[in-house]
Amino acid sequence: MIILWKYKKWIAIVVFFVLWLGQIAYTNHLAGKLEQAESQCTAKIQKIKDDQQNALVIKQNKINQVSADYEQLKSEQRVKVETVTREVQKIVTQPIYSNVCFDDDGLQQLNSLIINDSS
Repeated sequence: MIILWKYKKWIAIVVFFVLWLGQIAYTNHLAGKLEQAESQCTAKIQKIKDDQQNALVIKQNKINQVSADYEQLKSEQRVKVETVTREVQKIVTQPIYSNVCFDDDGLQQLNSLIINDSS
């Protein structure tokens, strides 16, 4: 015991040194776990991003297909409208009188609308 008391400073230094080495080892262990958790988290985030990107591409393709179908239908309707317009222009061959705007029935309906709006 007397020998231990004589070298108490060195014993304290050795004890603190052993504790310091243990703390460094434990810190390195936790750092390894942290790096592993971070890599797993990054992999999960990348997988989610890839899934969202794939879903976005699929939706964009569907939207593009719908847009293309709409444009084709719209162009077909334009062709139909042009065809009808040309046929109507060919059918109308009677002269139009500009001095008579309404016939008697049309004038009566117009007057009834005017009365209904003013009340």
